[in-house]
Amino acid sequence: MKNNNGVKNMQYPIVGKSKAVEELRKQIAKYARSRKDLIIIGESGVGKGAVARNVHHLSATNGSEIPMASINLSVVDDKEVEAMLFGFDRGAEKLPYTSKRGIFELANGGTVLIEELEEASFRNQMKVLNFISTRATRRIGATKDIPVDVRLIITMKESVKNLQERRKLLPELAEKLANVDAISVTPLRTRPEDIPLLVKHFVNEISQELGLNDIVLDINAIDVLVRQTWRENIRELKAVVDKSVLFSQDGRFALPPELVDEKTEVVKMINNIMSGQEFVLNHSLDKIEKGIIERALDRFGLNQSRAAQFLGMTEQTLRYKLKRLGIASVHSRP
Repeated sequence: MKNNNGVKNMQYPIVGKSKAVEELRKQIAKYARSRKDLIIIGESGVGKGAVARNVHHLSATNGSEIPMASINLSVVDDKEVEAMLFGFDRGAEKLPYTSKRGIFELANGGTVLIEELEEASFRNQMKVLNFISTRATRRIGATKDIPVDVRLIITMKESVKNLQERRKLLPELAEKLANVDAISVTPLRTRPEDIPLLVKHFVNEISQELGLNDIVLDINAIDVLVRQTWRENIRELKAVVDKSVLFSQDGRFALPPELVDEKTEVVKMINNIMSGQEFVLNHSLDKIEKGIIERALDRFGLNQSRAAQFLGMTEQTLRYKLKRLGIASVHSRP
C-alpha cells in the first residue's frame, strides 16, 4: 500500500518519490522474499539500518514474529565485539559472569544485522568470516559449536571492492562477501526532490510525539533545506527538522537561526508583502543586513577595513553594525 507521500506500508517508512527511492522499495520487497545474506551499502545517515529492518520485517510469513539481533561496530568497543556476537560460558578466562548467549544464538531462526563491518579489527572480521563459512557459533570459554540458522545482513559505507582496496576489509572476508547480493542506498544530496516529503514526514512524526497541533510548512524554509548539502544525509535532515519544530511559533515551521540567510529572508519578506501577511519590517531588514555583512567579511578574510570599503561604509559604522546585529568580530560562516 502507498499513501499520498509514496510511502509503502513498512515498519520504517521509506519516504520519497525519486527513482532511487522507488528502486530501493523494490529491492527491499525482492530481498524480503528470500533468506539469502545481504549487504547494504551507503554513506552514514542514509538509513541503511532502516532498510535492513524493513527487509527483516517484511520477510516474516503469516504475521509470525521472527527474531532479529543487531550490533553496530562503529559504536561498540572492538574488545567487546566477540563476546556480543558469540556470548560466553561461566568460568571463561577473565569473565567472572554467568553464561550469556551471543546475538548469533539469540537470533537463531531470524536475522543478525552487523552494521559498519569495516569498523571491526581484522581479528573480529576473521571471526565473522568463520561464522559465514560454518554457520555455527561457539561461546567464549566453551568447547562445542552450536549450529544456528540466521540470515546475515551487513551494512558498509562503501563497496566491498573499495574497502578492500583501502585495506579496510580482510582479503579473505572481502572475497567471501564479493558473492553476496548488495543493495546501494543513494545519498540525499543526489535526490533533492525527496526532501520536501521527508520534511513533512519528520514534522508529522515529532508533532505527534510532542502532542503539537499541525505545523504549517513554509515553502521558503523547505527551499532552504532543499539547497543544503546534507553531509550526514537523512539523519542530519531529521535533526534539523526536529530543531525547527521546536523553534516554531504560532504553528508555523521556523528554521533554526544558523540556516536563515539574507536570501531566504528577502524571498520571505516579498512573499509576505504579496500575500498580505503581517511581518516586522525592521526584524526582516536586520536579518538581510546581517547576512550581507557576514558574506562580505567572509569574502575579505574577516578584514573589516576591506569589508567596510566594499560595503561603502566607514570602519566605525561597520563596527557599530557588528555590535548591533550580534556578529562576532572573528566570524566564520558554517
